[in-house]
Amino acid sequence: MENRLENLKEKMDETILKDVYFDDKQYQKVLNSIKKSKFRKLVFPLKNKFNTVLSASVVSLMFLGITYFVGTQLNLFNGPEVKQANERKENMQESLEPSNEKTAYIPSKQEENYDEMTKEEILTKMINTVDYFETAIGEFKSFSGGDPGYTVIEYAISLKNQPGGYGKRTYTENGKNETFYEYYKDGTVWNLMEQTHTYSQMSYSEGSSSGTLKIEEAFSKDNEGINVTKYRERPPIGSANETLFPYEIASNYTRDLSKWEIEKQNEELLGHNTLVIKGTKNHRDFQTFRFWVDKDTGILVKYETYNSAGDVVDYLYPSKLEINVPIAIEQFTPNLDGYIIDDLSEKPGITTGNIDKLIPEELKAQWEEAKKNPNETAILSWNNKWYIHVKRGYLVDYIDEEKGILYFAKASAAKSLFNFHALVEGYNVETLKMVYE
Repeated sequence: MENRLENLKEKMDETILKDVYFDDKQYQKVLNSIKKSKFRKLVFPLKNKFNTVLSASVVSLMFLGITYFVGTQLNLFNGPEVKQANERKENMQESLEPSNEKTAYIPSKQEENYDEMTKEEILTKMINTVDYFETAIGEFKSFSGGDPGYTVIEYAISLKNQPGGYGKRTYTENGKNETFYEYYKDGTVWNLMEQTHTYSQMSYSEGSSSGTLKIEEAFSKDNEGINVTKYRERPPIGSANETLFPYEIASNYTRDLSKWEIEKQNEELLGHNTLVIKGTKNHRDFQTFRFWVDKDTGILVKYETYNSAGDVVDYLYPSKLEINVPIAIEQFTPNLDGYIIDDLSEKPGITTGNIDKLIPEELKAQWEEAKKNPNETAILSWNNKWYIHVKRGYLVDYIDEEKGILYFAKASAAKSLFNFHALVEGYNVETLKMVYE
């Protein structure tokens, strides 16, 4: 028998059985076949030589099959081949493991939300977007009906792991472009103007999270019935605020739940599942609006406002939006070769009146939103300057620099129907608290 089994594997590999693989199910079939064969032998005795030869052949084939199966399970026959297969599987698993090399941060993948949402749920996300994503890369075009040109914004932001950001703002009017760049990282903010090759640099401190705001905490009224709004923290660059952190827009358009409705629960836009909002807004240029809001993060992906004829007055049209994707932090530090720093040394002072032309490009979108709400005071900060839209019926009075308090005085009856603006610069204050006298 030993001579016959010598080189058994090689001989069987050359037969039709070379590709046979016996699993537990097939093994059980073989045993059942043997039992049935024995049973048939007892019940139906063989009566001729043909049946004897046939049974012997069947038993022989079964013996060979069982021998091959046992040898396979014991790695007697196909040891080298099984080892190679295992090696390929192990190599594949290793390729899926995170590399030890230094790479860009990879956040958790964004999960699209298809659940039915209420007004309160989507508005809560819009005023707390900073809680719902870690990184973002995008591009969009925005236009305001009162502006002769349009703006294209490109940005990349990381909020939690190695925080930093980059923004490029290109304003186009009559075929001419003006380009501004914004960067922030490790406590420093840089602003570059391409046309003049100048830049400014300032320090910032990482603000701590104030926690998720409830709607009633974000939107309230003072003793005189004037709207008061509380905003969440956000990065120290303004390029992407209009879409990623739409706090002012949410306040101006959707704080009154009775003025808007959910038009559509699910609509895909740039690979994101959005909720579509439609509402009314009393404004001299437009009367209605429509928002496309990412249901998972509250990000304002797209918006349009319409006049009484249904024509688009303002819009934000996205061309790219990627959430929670790897970002190389190297792009958050500017190349200052060929750029000259601006002299920011200024004497303290307050400039009142129409300051629209003094608003930097980085704040224009926020400033326009602030002006749409005459009954709220908005204070925007940029490069150690404070741009103030004063609520109707008040004027900027003075600043207590030591305490960091901005005092407002009541306007005269003749002026109480108007809004006044002010530019505050040169004061050594980190925040301005508002006090109405």
